[in-house]
Amino acid sequence: MRRPADVPFDAPAVERGMGLFETVLLVGRRAVLWMAHLDRLYASLSRWEFPAPSRDALEAEATRLAGASGLAPQEERALRIAWIAVGPDLERTESWRLDLSIRPIPSLTLRRRGGAHGITLPHDLRRDTPSTKSTSYFAAVAGLRMAARRGGDEGLFTAADGTYLEGTSTALLAWNGGRPVRAGTDALASVTVAAFASETGPCLSLSEPLLRDGALLCGSLTLAVPLAYLDGKPCSQPPAMLERIAEFNRRLRTDRAFSREL
Repeated sequence: MRRPADVPFDAPAVERGMGLFETVLLVGRRAVLWMAHLDRLYASLSRWEFPAPSRDALEAEATRLAGASGLAPQEERALRIAWIAVGPDLERTESWRLDLSIRPIPSLTLRRRGGAHGITLPHDLRRDTPSTKSTSYFAAVAGLRMAARRGGDEGLFTAADGTYLEGTSTALLAWNGGRPVRAGTDALASVTVAAFASETGPCLSLSEPLLRDGALLCGSLTLAVPLAYLDGKPCSQPPAMLERIAEFNRRLRTDRAFSREL
């Protein structure tokens, strides 16, 4: 495996968390929801008027890594794509660097797949720019650590009024009697949610009672999972919700319409 060049200690990516990233589920050499992840990355770069990497070069490097990985057809890994600022002039493409790597799926993520144990986080801990999947990730790292220390496997960000927004690395949906609903613009638009529910109800305030009646978390590595516990107390898991989750996860892993062969 190629060793990436060192990043200067004063690089914007190091000192300021300046960068964007995507994490894609690999099943063998199939990249799940590949186009949707790339579209989100490039849309964010366009929105903030940052230089962007060559899409052809990105796909070529992903293909090279997948080919060298030696993964079995059903073996799962995380493919991490990062576009980080390593030079001071953010207007120059040369100040940015594209890094791709294949990694094991984190243990807490794998544990979450059996039914998430969510922990409510303090409302002053949340993403600094919820619309963008940036490498400025203090809230997510600190929030997941806090959740793990309290016996959970996901931390849930909250608004000032105590309603819920999203997980540290997952999107949050209330089942809402079979018409899933999510929080509004204070949560990251989720690639996995878009695949799970092509039509969702209008954005709502996700109150604790609404979540306890049935909720799920969605993420590229988490897949779709029920919220089994909230702050140590069990949540309802409607059978129809569990059936839909199981079918969706099966299709993510097996339906080639959801993936791209690298």
